[in-house]
Formats: sequence, structure tokens, C-alpha cells
Amino acid sequence: MTEGTSDDINGQFSQMSLAPEIPEKPNHEYYLNEFRVEACPLFKNHQCAQHRPFTCFKWHFPNQKRRRPIRTSDGQFNYSPDIYCDKYDESHGICPNGDE
Repeated sequence: MTEGTSDDINGQFSQMSLAPEIPEKPNHEYYLNEFRVEACPLFKNHQCAQHRPFTCFKWHFPNQKRRRPIRTSDGQFNYSPDIYCDKYDESHGICPNGDE
């Protein structure tokens, strides 16, 4: 098996055990952990000058809110961006399951 080849009939790629884990760059890690995980206090008071064109790092509307990703003990993240919650209401930014 060579790098970048699929390892099963479904075309799934395996995680390479020989490749060293490359840490995120500090500015990338900041975006991954902090982008739109908190409400903008200035926007609530109609004072956020960075609201347009959406350059503020905080969320302004509930449907922009995102959870801070957390790695669980098995090395996976607490949620997957590829799995969509079918209970989530995009118009309100609310899921009956909360952040779970």
C-alpha cells in the first residue's frame, strides 16, 4: 500500500500510522477553537463596527453560533461537520439536543 491509496473496497482512506502528527499553526488553532463560539456583546447594543462584511470573530445571530471543538479521549472530535443534525432549526439556530 502506498501513501494516498485507498485501503478497502469502499475507497476509505486509512490514517497513516507512520506519518508524524503535525501540530496546527497557532493562528489556525485560534480560528478552530474560537471563531464564532461566543456572542458579540457590541452587536447586541448595535455598536459592532465589524458586523459587515462579517469580519467580527464573534457570532451575531444564533444560526452563526458554533460549538468549540473538543477532542475526546479516543482522539475524535466531539462532533463532525460532515454529520448534519436533522433536528437543527437553521432559522433560529436552535437544536432540541443542545450542544450534544
